[in-house]
Amino acid sequence: MARSHDRALDMAITALLHEAVEHSRAMRQVLHQVGQLAALRIELTRPDENDDGFPKVAAYSHVLSPLTKREREVLDQLVRGHSNREIARSLGISERTVKNHLRNIFTKLGVGDRTSAVVKALGSKN
Repeated sequence: MARSHDRALDMAITALLHEAVEHSRAMRQVLHQVGQLAALRIELTRPDENDDGFPKVAAYSHVLSPLTKREREVLDQLVRGHSNREIARSLGISERTVKNHLRNIFTKLGVGDRTSAVVKALGSKN
């Protein structure tokens, strides 16, 4: 009986350690992305801006040239920090279509997530 308790405790400890490692990796990724955005913020002293103060995605054309007009519109909304639902409403398309555009954007920009797409778009201004 004591052995089964020990085994259960060992399994619980192992599971918690695995969870801590995964959490640590996720936190490192988030901190890295925050660092990228902070560095970008410092680097961009006066970007070309829309009326709302957000940088114009069109100003970053050399990296974004493979994107379609609609993908640029989606990326522009992404730069503003909008959710998929907000992007869909703003552009009059479905959330599924937004997800398809984002997948295409990530592929064309060679990134794996929303933050990296924004950093790549804004950090590549000429």
